[in-house]
Amino acid sequence: FMAIMPAALEKMLGIYLLARIALNFYDFRPGSGMSVLMMTIGAVTIVLAVAMALIQKDMKRLLSYHAISQVGYMILGIGTAIPIGIVGGLFHMINNAIYKCCLFLTAGSVEKQTGTTNLAAVSGMGRFMPVTAICFIIAALSISGVPPFNGFFSKELVFDAALESGIVFYIAAVVGAFLTAASFLKLGHTVFFGKPKFPAKIQSRDIGEAPGAMLLPMIILAAFCVFFGVWNSVPL
Repeated sequence: FMAIMPAALEKMLGIYLLARIALNFYDFRPGSGMSVLMMTIGAVTIVLAVAMALIQKDMKRLLSYHAISQVGYMILGIGTAIPIGIVGGLFHMINNAIYKCCLFLTAGSVEKQTGTTNLAAVSGMGRFMPVTAICFIIAALSISGVPPFNGFFSKELVFDAALESGIVFYIAAVVGAFLTAASFLKLGHTVFFGKPKFPAKIQSRDIGEAPGAMLLPMIILAAFCVFFGVWNSVPL
């Protein structure tokens, strides 16, 4: 449910509807009142949501706030009313559905194997769940906007349009990107690469890689993060 609704379907339907309303109902052009309003909402959403994500103690709650923050990039891109920004916002919508689904599925795998996603109770799962850890790394690099993964290219389009629209909006987008990277650096180190720790009722010998049926969707989504990055001209 978390992977399908909050991460993907809800965002794609909502952002598509937002784009249709903004582009078809209003005199939507760079510098117009609707454009400035949308860019402001997008910039505020980026910064406030990623700030909330930084202080979360649960993996799924942290990912949920990042899902909100990524919507800010979509709104900001579309709100610029510049073709490159609109394309970037819609491309980011697709990319977000890919890497955010993957991230929620990795969280689900950790919960399946340990019974919790509390960051204070789980650590060092990388040695027990290497495939899950690799998929997490790829998706985390994507959402953080690291090349050559898909998130970098859609964010770059939004950054270009934001810079052309106003330095304040560009700064908000860049700050959000840095805080996102910092947040996932903390999350990845804690959950997958820290000192092994898990609930007392779970024995280390009982922790292993997630079942194949759970790994396959993660692997496919991680592969799309690479494909839509290296060959970004295909989705564009």
